[in-house]
Amino acid sequence: MASTFRGIPPQVLLSQVRNTAAWALDGATDAPEFSWRAALLRAEETAQDYEPTWAYLRLMLAAHFATVGTFVPTDVDSHIRHHAWQRAGAYNPLHGALDVVDETDRWDTRLISARVVPVPEVGDLSGHEGEWMAVRAGALGRALALHDEAAIERLVTRLDADVAKHARAFEVLRDVKGRERDALHVVATIAHNLGDLSRIVTEWTVRSPRALELQKRYARLGHDDGALGDPRFLVAGRVNKAVMAAENHRFLTLRAARSLRVGRELLLPVGPYFDAWGETLGRSALLSDRGPGGALGGRGAAVEALVETHVQHPTQQGVLRALAGFHRAHPGGLDAVAGDVAARLRKQLKSGPIREAVGVPVERFEARMANRYRAALEGRAFSG
Repeated sequence: MASTFRGIPPQVLLSQVRNTAAWALDGATDAPEFSWRAALLRAEETAQDYEPTWAYLRLMLAAHFATVGTFVPTDVDSHIRHHAWQRAGAYNPLHGALDVVDETDRWDTRLISARVVPVPEVGDLSGHEGEWMAVRAGALGRALALHDEAAIERLVTRLDADVAKHARAFEVLRDVKGRERDALHVVATIAHNLGDLSRIVTEWTVRSPRALELQKRYARLGHDDGALGDPRFLVAGRVNKAVMAAENHRFLTLRAARSLRVGRELLLPVGPYFDAWGETLGRSALLSDRGPGGALGGRGAAVEALVETHVQHPTQQGVLRALAGFHRAHPGGLDAVAGDVAARLRKQLKSGPIREAVGVPVERFEARMANRYRAALEGRAFSG
């Protein structure tokens, strides 16, 4: 049974992807791992209703997949976590929608994200997994409302495996000397992903005993006040709060620099380890040296956005490291682009925390981060 279309029109979704990650649309479409790109390029062919093939759900997931690691993600969260599932069972089979979600597991996150950390014995861990845990949590809420036991079992099995994977990733890296940076990446990813899962399960409207039991299983796993106080995540949560939480906000200020949207190599990695990314900004052929007069603003616009971020979040270290990396890599350093930065921000480039960061080698910064990690791991205050 067809229904009146509700949601973001397919052609608008495609235009939003083109706005933030047009480069992602170039490439193969003829294999299952590229079905996200095929869905986007066929957006205008997607019927504007909820068809039994779930083409629109695939399109929304594809748009989210392609952009959630970029500076301007498409705003489909409420649709893929809630609205699409409210349609399931009323007009289309729930299991058909779950098949579409399972299809996304073949998509290669490395193509469209710089926030993927490889973990020995575990595989890749990324923030995308939290997005998909939230999608499945939304589906589980609907399955509980429908009393669809097969769907409930299918989703719980997958979510339990995902949670266990995160626990194992931290277990593998937490005490390995020399892998503190990767461990901190994992800690930040765990916090993001379990936070996404928790937010959705606590929004379920169904109040059956099974739903309440599953809410307790998945809510606030990395917090001391979590219903079960899962010991696998309490230490990771403590480390994240002490070291990484302030370093991985949404970086909304960087959206102003449209020049940062022109290629995969300019995607933002996990903070605060932005030295190499800053070096990329300083030398990338994708960025123009023409300043504000350039079509997309060039390097000056990127530096200006970083300085603005520093002004708004002065304790955040990541943007300082990006500016230090830029200074090392770009001929003439930050001074060469100072004229392309807004006058009110130029003085920030000349003195204070930015100049101090420029003088700190990346090795010293990362050694300090490793010491902060070990102090948080042991539950002691860090000094030095």
